[in-house]
This record gives sequence, structure tokens and C-alpha cells, in this order.
Amino acid sequence: MKPFLLDQETIDAYVAAGHWSRVTMVDRYAAFARDFPDQVACRDSEETITWRQLDEITDRIAANLVARGIPRDARALVQMPSSSCEMVLRTAFKKAGIIGGFTPMQWRRKELAYVFEKLKPHALFVSPASADGDGTAWLDEAAARRDEPVLRVSLSRGASQGWLDGSDLTRRPRDSRALERLASRRFRFDEVSLITVSSGTSGLAKLCEWPEAAQVCIGRGIAARLGVRADDNVGIFAPMSGAAGVLAWVMSGTVPCAFTFPDNYHARDLLALVDGTKVTVATTVPVILARLAQEDVAPFDLGSLRALRCGTAAMDVDAARRFESRTGCRVVVASGSMECPGFGHADFNEPRDLRLDGSVGLPLPGCRLRIDDDNGDALSAGEIGEVKVSAAFASSGYWADPEATRTVWSDGWYGTGDMGLLDGHGRLTLLGRRKEVINRSGHKILPLEVEQELAKHPDVFQCAVVAAPDPEYGEVPWAFVQLREGRSLNAETLAQLLRARGLATYKIPTRFIELDELPRVAGSKIDKKRLLQMTPVE
Repeated sequence: MKPFLLDQETIDAYVAAGHWSRVTMVDRYAAFARDFPDQVACRDSEETITWRQLDEITDRIAANLVARGIPRDARALVQMPSSSCEMVLRTAFKKAGIIGGFTPMQWRRKELAYVFEKLKPHALFVSPASADGDGTAWLDEAAARRDEPVLRVSLSRGASQGWLDGSDLTRRPRDSRALERLASRRFRFDEVSLITVSSGTSGLAKLCEWPEAAQVCIGRGIAARLGVRADDNVGIFAPMSGAAGVLAWVMSGTVPCAFTFPDNYHARDLLALVDGTKVTVATTVPVILARLAQEDVAPFDLGSLRALRCGTAAMDVDAARRFESRTGCRVVVASGSMECPGFGHADFNEPRDLRLDGSVGLPLPGCRLRIDDDNGDALSAGEIGEVKVSAAFASSGYWADPEATRTVWSDGWYGTGDMGLLDGHGRLTLLGRRKEVINRSGHKILPLEVEQELAKHPDVFQCAVVAAPDPEYGEVPWAFVQLREGRSLNAETLAQLLRARGLATYKIPTRFIELDELPRVAGSKIDKKRLLQMTPVE
């Protein structure tokens, strides 16, 4: 399908300017399979896959999906741990002309059901063995309600009734014509080929559609800023369902480097992985960087690691400097959003004082920035306002939601909701969110969603959830609770209620604070700004 926000004139301009290429990621993978057949494409603790093997296995998976009747431009809802298998699946989707929507592993029924209804998927790919509590019964029910058949694929060993074992898709298809049809199925450069799914400010999730060329464009820009080479071993030290992970993966459409996936994101295990597999470049998020900076690095040989990209949320600059001083690895700061990544990105070759000056660097090529006041008028360098961005590598809107798209995009500019300023050289410094959304290490939390669930407890009279600063996660949710007369606060009971309501763990407040009465503005609206002022940070 064609991108929602982009007309042909804009697409032609992107191509003429050199920002967009007609060459797709699948085109590049075919070239890598031909020119670097035995070079590692991806690895994890269970398997290592070369570029030739990646080409062969993704052909088989794509052909089997076509043979099973999945139409072109169909959507697939995916929830799986990041691994070589995910890179394989993403590539197979592109070959089959299937638009994948990959969701975080932390999400449970409440979040997934919303995305299911928005995407109306023709296929489900899940790892039931990795899901806690919810299981797949509700997915069976949701699939049964669809007018069209929904292929259900289990990515764990031992598929339950009605679910196809994912390994079956890797076998040679019985219908040889399915392989022949792949040439006409794969996405063109100017078609939507991916949906990124993340928690957002207006509803449970944001579903951003991505043209193929935009992915190639951002991958090329990030690879250049990091100085990634064909002989690099890139560690994906953040889930690929989020921006930090997926933006490292799209570099594979530019450079035939290897991608290494960890079993978990524990700091000590990541350092051991660098030592054992000689990771040279890695991507991560601030909370993991903070943990890495606290570890004793002496037992590990980290000499191979030259660059660590850190993005998606407010970063502790002191932790970055500490990690860099102790390891010799350069930390490269990046910033952006699912709608438009890369509107700030430091450069590997910049001196440390510039790379870690508190800014998020310059925008990537093909991106323009401006700072607007509350009236939408552009401000001068050094003035604080809302960050607006226009980029050739931006999302082309929210999936199947023109109204929501138009609320944040105007005349080609996306309103980020971030407050910031540009210096005289065009470097961007971010100064927090314009709204109240809580950013917990890249996971966005809508306070109203948590408040509504808390209010269902019979002991709760009213409540307010706000963002509290946290040295590890950047921000965490705190809940201020006014109880009904004669009741007492039981924090664990309230946390259990939220879990039972299906909220992801990262949305559950880290503190529940009882107040006799919530402060109010003009006697009505709760004054959230005063709440944190009344309670010292622990």
C-alpha cells in the first residue's frame, strides 16, 4: 500500500535529493547473499546464520506464507523475544509482501487486544512459552471473530491445537509456484512495509506505518554516524520491538555486518557477550547503559567494543562518561520517536566533549528541525519551545487513523511533543515532555490509563499518577492516592489489581503515596505539579 502522508511529488523529491533509493532491503540482502555468502548475518545463543542461509530460509518462509493464502499487504501481529529468528521473520515478511507489526514482550492482553483490533491481522506469530499468565486462549477467541481466516503460528516448541509450529514454515514449500510468485510480492521502495508499535499519548498504542525507502534512509544515516563497516559485529542490546533495536537492524539494508542478539539484557551477561563474540558496535537504551556503567568491567575483555549507541529516552550523561572512561568505548547519543527517529544523533568521530555535552547532536541527513512557540511560530536559536521535525526517514502516519495523523502532522511537519532548543550550530537539546506522558526507559505510560484502573478499587476515592525522576529509568510512575474514609493503603493490593487488569509491569507505579486530600487548582483540577513537590524523591 502507498504511504498515507506522502504524495508522488514528495516521493520524487526524496529520490531526486538522494534521500530515498529505489533499492530495497530485500535487494540488498540478495546482493549480500551473492557477494558475502559465508559471512555471518545474525547470531544468538542457539544459531548462527550466514547471508546465504538467510536468503534461502526467508525464501522458504515467505513462499509458505503465500502458499497458505496470506494476501499481499496483509498484516501480521508478532510478539517474540529479539533473536536471529526475529531478523529472519522480518526479512521473510518483506519478501512475501506482508506488513509486520512487532509488539513488546512486556505487553499483555490489554495492550495486545487494542493492537489486534487496529491491525486486523491475517497472521499471528507469538511465543507462548515466553508469555506470563495470559496464554493464547483470548487470541484464539479474537481470531475466531474475524471474518477472514487468521493463521496462528507458535514460535515456541510444541504448538497447541489450532496453532502451526513455526518450524513448519522453514520447510521447502510443496507448491513450487509460491517461490516464483515472490518476485511480484515483495515490497517496492515506495510502499509501506512495516508498522512500528509502541505505547503512546493518545490511546493504548501508536501504530506508525513505514515506507521501505524510509527504513533504508534511516539505516544508512545511522550507519554513517556510527561508522559501521562490513566487518563489524553489531550487538542488539535492546528489543527490536522498540526504536533502539529496530533502528540498528535497518542498518542491515546498508552494510553486510553481523548482528548479535543476547539471551537477556542483564548488564553482566551483555559484557560477557561482548567478550565472547567480540561485539564491536552495540545499541541500547539509557536504563541498560546505567546498569553497564555500574558493573565491574575488569573481568571482561572489552577491547573490541568501539561504539555504544544509546537512544529513546533521557540519558544519564555522567553514566555515559563513566562507561566511556572505563572501557574506551565511545558512547553515541541518539534521540527521536517512533514517528520520526534520528532527529538528533551524535557522531562517532566527534570529540567526547561535544558528543556528551548534554545535547542529542545534529539531525541525520534528510531531516529539518525547528522550535515553535505555543502559537506555532518558529523561534530563534537558544529559545525553548516544542520540537517540530520534517524528515525523509519519518513515518508516513498512523496506521488506518487519518484523524490521529492530522493531529500531530501539519504541512509536512511532525509535532514531537518534546520541549527543546537549538544552538547556533543546529545541535538539539531536549528539555522534557510537553505533556504528562511518562517515559520509562523508552516505554511510554499514559497516566490516565493507570488512574482509571486504580479508581476501580473500592478503597480508592481519587488518585493521580505522575512522572517521578529516576536515576536508572529516567522516569517512573508514582501514584498519589486519596482513600475513602476509614480505609487504609495497601500498596501491594493496588499493584496486584493493576496486574489483574492486564497492565504491563512497567506501567505499575513504583510508589503508592497516601494523601488525606489531593491538592487542586482552583478547587477542582488536581494539581499534579505540586504532588512531587510535596513528596521528596527517595
